[in-house]
Amino acid sequence: MHVRSGPNRGLICFRNGEIIHAEAADITGEEAFYLILSWELGTFDSDEKVVEEETIHESWDFLLMESMRRAERIE
Repeated sequence: MHVRSGPNRGLICFRNGEIIHAEAADITGEEAFYLILSWELGTFDSDEKVVEEETIHESWDFLLMESMRRAERIE
């Protein structure tokens, strides 16, 4: 899934319902995923791009909970 928010660009890749890779602002993996989720607005486009690289090994529910925890620290 390609994500755009203003000048920001990111990519989140899924395999069998799990998040396996993310990239944004020259960052990959979980940190890129958390950065993308911190954007307030965004548009999404999907394609069938196959990504061999797996930079994320946590479950999607862990990633979402961690992104919420990080957002609360910022506020």
